[in-house]
Amino acid sequence: MSNPAFAFTSPEIMTKLATIKPYVLVVLTKGENYGLSDTPRIIQSEHLPYIFEQRRDNEMVLTMPVMDNETNLAAVAIYNTKDKEEVKRLMEKDPAVLAGVFNYEIVTGMGLPGDKLP
Repeated sequence: MSNPAFAFTSPEIMTKLATIKPYVLVVLTKGENYGLSDTPRIIQSEHLPYIFEQRRDNEMVLTMPVMDNETNLAAVAIYNTKDKEEVKRLMEKDPAVLAGVFNYEIVTGMGLPGDKLP
């Protein structure tokens, strides 16, 4: 793979980059109802089962809650698709989004298939 934009990239890395593919990323932020007393129940009994169903069906391949309380970020998720509208439909059905606990932003990212957390 010869690409002038990667003139300083080694052949080994270029071989790996040739397998890169698009994924849809979701960034969850704290919604207007995030701090309400019902938030833990909504997250634990409605949101978590909903996202674990998506993981079971291989729609969502990674989810990572943000543990820093001083940020407005709540979590990041990666979906096994490049179809942002499909992910938007899933997000619009998320009980925590419907309850105003989370807001979301959808973006496209690139990743190497097979990457995983240690």
